[in-house]
Amino acid sequence: MEALTTSRIEELHLRYTHLTDISCPQLASGIRNNQTLRILNLTMNNLEGPHFTDMMAALTTSRVERLDLSSNHLTDSSCPHLASGIRNNQTLRTLNLAKNNLGGPHFRDLMEALTTQIEELHLHYTHLADSSFPHLASRIRFNQTLGTPDRLTDS
Repeated sequence: MEALTTSRIEELHLRYTHLTDISCPQLASGIRNNQTLRILNLTMNNLEGPHFTDMMAALTTSRVERLDLSSNHLTDSSCPHLASGIRNNQTLRTLNLAKNNLGGPHFRDLMEALTTQIEELHLHYTHLADSSFPHLASRIRFNQTLGTPDRLTDS
């Protein structure tokens, strides 16, 4: 992660690397200090935990356009932190949160944070509760940039 701060890397794929919440402060430092990183793929790790907030705070100053957090054991308690990172990031266009467990009362925070720049949102297998769908529907209604329905999914 220290090398990432001085590199010109545009894509970083750390899929299936067994990263945990403890890795988040180092990830945050790398993300915060790299102005060329555009694609960040963290699929199949375990980033849920108290340090996840560090990484989401770093996202606010990054230039990441595509963020993949699928299969990271994220739960409803991650939604406020996700919301903070997304709300304050001006470049994020694609967000993949598939295969997490986001259903719960904080899902509303996440939906309220989705700004008009999000073009692609993946929510399949996120275990949304029925109470989550009005928040999702409301955001879809007000977001003019989301792509076609097949790119906005939940099962």
